[in-house]
Amino acid sequence: MPIASILVLPIHRPTKVALEPGEGRIPVDHQVRGQRVKYWRELRTSKATKWDTFPHFPVVLNADGSPWEPGYLWLLDRARTQPLKTSTLRPLAEALRDYKVWLDDEKLAWDDFSADHKLLRPTYRYRSHVNDLIKRGVIKSSTAARRMSVVIQFYRWVSDNQDLLACQLQNAPWIEREIGLELRDSKGFKQVLAVTTTDISIKVPRRDYAWDKTINDGGKLLPLSHKEQKVLVSALKELGNRDFELMHYVSLLTGARIQTVLTLRWGSFARPPDQINHWPMKLQCGPGTGVDTKGDVADVYLSVHRQLYEWLHVYSTSPRSAKRREKSLLKQAEINYLFLSNQGGPYYESKDDINAIRDSAEPMKRSSSTGQNLRAFIKDKVTPLMQKTLPGFEYRFHDLRATFGTNWIDSVTKGGDTRERYMWCREQLRKLMWHKQATTTDGYIEYRQHMHMLETALEGWNTTLLDLIASAGEEKA
Repeated sequence: MPIASILVLPIHRPTKVALEPGEGRIPVDHQVRGQRVKYWRELRTSKATKWDTFPHFPVVLNADGSPWEPGYLWLLDRARTQPLKTSTLRPLAEALRDYKVWLDDEKLAWDDFSADHKLLRPTYRYRSHVNDLIKRGVIKSSTAARRMSVVIQFYRWVSDNQDLLACQLQNAPWIEREIGLELRDSKGFKQVLAVTTTDISIKVPRRDYAWDKTINDGGKLLPLSHKEQKVLVSALKELGNRDFELMHYVSLLTGARIQTVLTLRWGSFARPPDQINHWPMKLQCGPGTGVDTKGDVADVYLSVHRQLYEWLHVYSTSPRSAKRREKSLLKQAEINYLFLSNQGGPYYESKDDINAIRDSAEPMKRSSSTGQNLRAFIKDKVTPLMQKTLPGFEYRFHDLRATFGTNWIDSVTKGGDTRERYMWCREQLRKLMWHKQATTTDGYIEYRQHMHMLETALEGWNTTLLDLIASAGEEKA
């Protein structure tokens, strides 16, 4: 039985319907419920057209394959609000699709809030549904919270656009209240932020693991030990894939995230090393450079040491790399990607390149490359080989970023631990890793001490408990 789904348009452009063919008009000819439908579409031309043109635009479809109009209009409004960040639309569309599937299963209209009792309204019933999924272990509470958050965002927009949608919500979708959240600013001072919440929001319980060995840096990252790094390098060399090997080295030696590593441009490494005046070389990243950063952080620099630069220079100027560039759209232009596949495609398409399509007639793929090949290589090739030496070992590419941070701290703190050295290390590493908050950097500086204390506590706790158990057994005997 068909259900609601998502269709990702390679590019969304505004058009108007014409009943006759003409220059620039695109024919539409298909069957709808057994009847032939034929017309032509032509692009609308206005000053606002650019802001109605979006790459990889997701559309929520009804079970019959037609667009779900309120969902489409909301996503379009979101795209217009942030026209250069349409990649954020996909998870919103997925959550909205899940809600539409549930509405269809329950045979509920999305705008029917006629019930006097709030628990009979669609939003409250959907909250009960996702809570039941949590209890049955179908989804995590974090997933349920995201789904409910999207539904709330959707209905906030609906409430403000009821005339556009020709609908009227007879009763409120939820009850709101204000709460104060205590936060610390970048200087460590407490601030209270007033936040509006609803009685259908789902809270995610925060329970920290007592023996946690990770660092919180945009996610839980686990630095590799010196032994694990040695086994990793050995595995990469044995596998012999120079592309993926160098990707690992860039992250290990600079702390770069996957989107930064895979959007580096080959022209940045075209000059011979003896023509570089200062080491490490500072490579600017962020919006406008073609090299992506998380959250579009601007005016930041990647520190590339000479040995790494030499490897990347040899790789980028090799006949093999030049051959791959010839298969790509940008050919030998210096703004072409450093890392390209055998077919000349990027491993990760930068935001600048995706958004450039908005101003062109160039056809687009339905989905963008976001490092899937690298992740598959780690899962299918590297990890199984490493597990021959380290049974049960697993890692994610972003763990290499954490490994860079702990390696750097290990190397600069060999001379002792003073207050001056601590503050210097903190500020230098914060800049190297582009941390906005210095408290994130503290996690790296204190990591080794934290691990030592954990291991000592665990060993002492186990020893004491085992001694008690053993002595109790001797007394009974």
